[in-house]
Amino acid sequence: MKEATFSVYLTRGIVQFAAAKYGVDANSLCKDVGIDPILLKMPDQQIAGSLHSALWREVIKRTGDENFALHLGKAFNLATFGIVGYVLVNCQTFGEALEKFSRYTRLFSQGAYIHFTVADGLVFCDCDIVQELKNYLLEQPQYAVESTFSSLLTATKFLTGKQLYPHTVWFQYPRPVDTSEYERIFQTGLHFSMPTNRIIFDANCLNWAVLSANSNLLLMFEQHAQTMLDAMNQEDNYTRKVVQEILQQLKANLPTIETVARNLAISIRQLQRELQTEGTSYQELLDNTRKELALRHLKNPATPIQDVAFLLGFSEPSAFHRAFKKWTGQTPRNYRLSYC
Repeated sequence: MKEATFSVYLTRGIVQFAAAKYGVDANSLCKDVGIDPILLKMPDQQIAGSLHSALWREVIKRTGDENFALHLGKAFNLATFGIVGYVLVNCQTFGEALEKFSRYTRLFSQGAYIHFTVADGLVFCDCDIVQELKNYLLEQPQYAVESTFSSLLTATKFLTGKQLYPHTVWFQYPRPVDTSEYERIFQTGLHFSMPTNRIIFDANCLNWAVLSANSNLLLMFEQHAQTMLDAMNQEDNYTRKVVQEILQQLKANLPTIETVARNLAISIRQLQRELQTEGTSYQELLDNTRKELALRHLKNPATPIQDVAFLLGFSEPSAFHRAFKKWTGQTPRNYRLSYC
């Protein structure tokens, strides 16, 4: 089953907040949970949910703050939210911003989606967990939901200059032992072990004007966001991407998984997980690609066999002979003779 992924914007926000407020060493934190620190400089990339799960656990452990996610939401800054943030700050109203937020949720999270309905003068804004994927949020929703709802209050104040006071807030998970921080931040009725994660507020809030609204910029940024969303929605997989990278780099040099992962802006560990999910491995793709190229080159009698070996990144012809015989049961020379 394919695993849900999450934007590095979210990852970076967690790491930077832990470093700035609690003095946690960012590089050490990333390495301990298996995240390549260089990914923090590539926020438009996605990482596996299992890494996000590990990050939440480690950051709670290191900070000793069980309410870290609530505090992260209170410190939320739309300017660090990438293209979705640019879209939101240029909407005309809070209602429009909430609609765009719902539409582009997938750009930063494949594990949950935001949607809202209006009924009886109230807005019911839900954070639903995706069931169809391997998704850590099915087992560990608390921190992500806490930070999302707390961030919503912070973002509303930033966008409109007005404080959003919910009527009530629902959480799917059981009530924590201490809810004092929940009460301080949400200032309303709290309900746990509910059917969904939901924040309910007055529908009149949807008409609040966004202070930084700019329709021209909204159009430009939304076109960018929609293009990114369309690209994500296209059928794609890492097997194809890796094979393309191998083909581009396999010119007298043997491409390593480190190089390919770097060019795909993904950690080695995550790339290995993605390929495993697709039923293959880097070594298998490398071998198959070299084999297919070898068969193609050997069909051309004008290309010396030693040149084929060189083109495929083999250090010496004898190594190519051994590999080719393992692949086909024949030597390169016998294959060429049988074909020609």
